[in-house]
Order: sequence, then structure tokens, then C-alpha cells
Amino acid sequence: MPRIVDVVDRPDIVKDLDTGSIYFVDNAERRKYKEQRIRYEKQKQLREDVDQLKNDIDDIKSMLTTLINK
Repeated sequence: MPRIVDVVDRPDIVKDLDTGSIYFVDNAERRKYKEQRIRYEKQKQLREDVDQLKNDIDDIKSMLTTLINK
């Protein structure tokens, strides 16, 4: 039988002492967490895309400079 305890200062979550898992007891909070996680993942992907585009632009600039100097 799992040993569940309340998390101090967080009435919206409980912790299973046997597994260390944390559970939301409030569906609205769980939905909010999932939405935040999705936003974070999208922002992370956008940052990676922008960084890749910057690298591609630098490569193109370098190639153009090489072509111009020939």
C-alpha cells in the first residue's frame, strides 16, 4: 500500500514516499502544469530552430564571401 503524504506549502500535490512520485490532486493544477510544459517545449524548439537558422545564415555569408573573393 503506497504511503502518501501532503507536500508542505503545496495543498495541490501529494507525494508517494515509496516511489518518490508526486501527484496532483487538483485537476485544474494538473492541466495548468501540462500547458506550461507544452509551452516550454515549444519555446525550446523555437530557440533551437532560431539557433540553427543563425548558423545557416553564417554559413551562407561565409560561402558568399568566399565566392566574392575569388
